[in-house]
Amino acid sequence: MQVLLTAWLLGIAACVAPRIPEAAPAISVPAQLRIRVGSSVRVVPIEEYVAGSALSEVSPTNVPAAAARRIFEVQAVLARTYATTHVGRHAREGFDLCDATHCQLYEPDRLRTSRFADLAREATANTAGLVIAFGNRPADALYHADCGGHTASGEAVWGGAPEAYLHGVRDQVPGLTHTTWTLESAPDELRRALAKDPRTDVGRRLDAIRVARRDGSDRASSIELRGEHTRVVRGEDFRAVVNATLGTRAVRSTRFAVKKSGGVFQFSGSGFGHGVGLCQLGAAARAKRGDSMRDIIGAYYRGARIVSARDR
Repeated sequence: MQVLLTAWLLGIAACVAPRIPEAAPAISVPAQLRIRVGSSVRVVPIEEYVAGSALSEVSPTNVPAAAARRIFEVQAVLARTYATTHVGRHAREGFDLCDATHCQLYEPDRLRTSRFADLAREATANTAGLVIAFGNRPADALYHADCGGHTASGEAVWGGAPEAYLHGVRDQVPGLTHTTWTLESAPDELRRALAKDPRTDVGRRLDAIRVARRDGSDRASSIELRGEHTRVVRGEDFRAVVNATLGTRAVRSTRFAVKKSGGVFQFSGSGFGHGVGLCQLGAAARAKRGDSMRDIIGAYYRGARIVSARDR
């Protein structure tokens, strides 16, 4: 979920989201976490983890100091909320969270080597104990690198029951904020990648890829694969299967169009990541124009609140 935030991706002037009210429900954050770092497990105080994860997830280069501080404040609240919601995710393996994108990035050496370490620590201290809540529980503070202009709802991407605060929203930021991408791939290259998962295995040939259904954010929520066999697969599953072989920057998001031309499949899309929750590039653009941490978070988790939680 790491994103390099550069000045040209950030802009000025747009609507400011309503402020999230502060409340005090019975929510508590863990005082420390068991984090798998590489091949070892470390016991890490929660606020040290928050600062280290924020540094690992964002790098606001060429951004004014005030905007960079707001970016780290946003990321600190996200990191703390995510850790609180998902503590014990790897309990069967003997730790709480991993250090990779399966949970959140956490590279503790950055607290010593990064030029942004002081800013990250300051932002962590400024937001100490703050988490995002919905009702009387911590929110599932999902985030991604770039929504491409519109975030997605959680149920549209993965199915399951809808969460009101994870409803897709148009990102009200300057037009040049979001990135576009293209991919060309030969049918046999894609077929071999798809054959590694039974959900997408079409057999000995791949004839066509068609977006069968789109969600409200214009993402491919359902994709039809035609070959020796025909498969219909969720868009995010298609992306995960292809990228497991071709790399995470192959199909960067499901907000794409696809056609077959000149004997190759051509994808053209926008955004990077699953699209659910907070958009890091959009959040950076909001920070650059002066939006507060609370306004930025409020733009992406509608109906949620920022609360001051206690340690447990």
